[in-house]
Amino acid sequence: MIRWADDPPPPTSPKYDELTTECASYIFIVVFGGGARRAEGVLHDAQTNYCSHCIDYCYGLLNSMPHSVFISYSRHESPFVDALLDTLEDEGIKVWVDYQNLVPGRPWLDQILEGIREADVFLLVVSKGSMVSPNVELEYKQALEQNKRIILILFELTNLPVSVQACEWIDFRGSFRKRKNDLLARLDQAIQGTPPPEKGFKTSFTVWLTAFASLLILVVSIPGWWTFFLPGLLIPLPLRILRRDLNFYRVRFAVLALPLILFLSWMFFQTYPTLETLFPVAFLISMFLSPIFLFLLSSNGMRIWGKPSASAPRFANQYVPDGTRPTPVPFYIEHAPADRKYAEAIAQGLTKYGHPHVADPAEAKASFVLLSRYKNSTALDLEQNVVYPILIQDTQIEDQKIQKIQWIDFRRGIRNLDRMAELLDEPQKLLKALGVAPISGQIVYPRIIQMLDYFLVLLAFFTVSAWIPFMLELGRPLLRLENRFSFIVANLIFSVLTLGIIFLIRRALVQREGWLASLGWLALSLSCIAVIVCSQSFQIIANIDPLTALAGPVAATANDMRGSVSTFLPCSCTLGVMLLSFFAFWNWQDLTRWFPAK
Repeated sequence: MIRWADDPPPPTSPKYDELTTECASYIFIVVFGGGARRAEGVLHDAQTNYCSHCIDYCYGLLNSMPHSVFISYSRHESPFVDALLDTLEDEGIKVWVDYQNLVPGRPWLDQILEGIREADVFLLVVSKGSMVSPNVELEYKQALEQNKRIILILFELTNLPVSVQACEWIDFRGSFRKRKNDLLARLDQAIQGTPPPEKGFKTSFTVWLTAFASLLILVVSIPGWWTFFLPGLLIPLPLRILRRDLNFYRVRFAVLALPLILFLSWMFFQTYPTLETLFPVAFLISMFLSPIFLFLLSSNGMRIWGKPSASAPRFANQYVPDGTRPTPVPFYIEHAPADRKYAEAIAQGLTKYGHPHVADPAEAKASFVLLSRYKNSTALDLEQNVVYPILIQDTQIEDQKIQKIQWIDFRRGIRNLDRMAELLDEPQKLLKALGVAPISGQIVYPRIIQMLDYFLVLLAFFTVSAWIPFMLELGRPLLRLENRFSFIVANLIFSVLTLGIIFLIRRALVQREGWLASLGWLALSLSCIAVIVCSQSFQIIANIDPLTALAGPVAATANDMRGSVSTFLPCSCTLGVMLLSFFAFWNWQDLTRWFPAK
């Protein structure tokens, strides 16, 4: 009697207790000799050559083997593919997807063809982007030539090529959870139904709920429309959600700033009894509604729906180092001179674990390419060398070679050096633990840089928009003011200087480019902005009394807060600098490393 320790138990029947050695040998060949898909074909041809017990037993083993699938998709649907990949792997299904399975140092086309050949099922994610992608076309044509079972995953309806219109399909435009269960069931049993739809719009309940919440946010934000940027971002937001093309970080910034703007508006407009109730109510509603909307915006359902720029970025998987000393791997770092501080930090972290840093890429067994606005391509042969692209700054990557493989994401700062060092001698595990899909075009900075960017943008909008309520309150008296000409010219100069410095320093900050791109110039620029803003505020306050006198008295029951909006900018500037100083202390390395090396 033959028994297999690692195989599933045979069907419970006495007739399986006695299998001949010849049958056992054949079972081994079928199950381990080329994958389940090939085994099924071999079994079909062997019906008359082996005993029925052997054939039945092989089919029992075959049905118990996990499926293997190949996913073909467009980069625009990467967040959706991430979720699909996680779902299938959680079920024990072997999944081939380019950014996780393309191993550095081997020809990519050979690996893709091998992945299609070894897969039982070919999943084609249908979208407008995938149906015009030459890479996707190459993959599904290879699957057709190899007579693979193709299942269309309908993410976005569009015109389908005639060659795949007869394939099985599952409509994933609704509930992802329900459709994933349909897919898991479909993998075990083929169902041939009607042709797939090619027109129509449908999405999940989460997306509709988020779009509705954005409408509520839009209504609540009306008292703060004097800031300009709130209506600019929130008015088109519901439609952008349904079109999948919103900018995640800009929308999050606007919603985070909304309660603060409404609160300050409430403080500065107490002069008017008609607004005395509106502003506090809007503020309280925003305090409740903003967290709910941000939760929905960052939810898994919205991440699956959105394009990469509209989705919360997916960063490295969690991996806790166990302190194991890895096998030393000589490594080389290719980088632009401006990214030297990042290269030094990475080299220091790797050499601490015994990996030697070499100056010649020919001597390296692992190479890293630091990607930023200063370098978005590589001179290394990615099909002959083990190369890991490391993204340290968001930039457009045009190099198709780099687009094919996983990246390591250090845009938020260098946080995973211990993990990377411990797994450097195991490339597949390293990419599994730290790699992300190769998506560029997202706006992601280290946290302290993100906060500085938000601060500068708010100051710029407040510099202009604060004049709207001021002119509504005191515009007419200003025209009768004796020194109106000098008042207007002085404030115009103050505002232009503030906006000019903000524009120059912000461009240098987010692009890491120019003579202002240094910590010293940043500190000097913020100091200049503070001096200008305070000087402007003092100049306005000195003229408030004559202006309010010309405007006449307010109602006896009202607080005379006319012109108090002039303190909006210095208050925001002071509070912002205090908070930024605190966070800069805790993120000092990220801050100093961000600026380009001179």
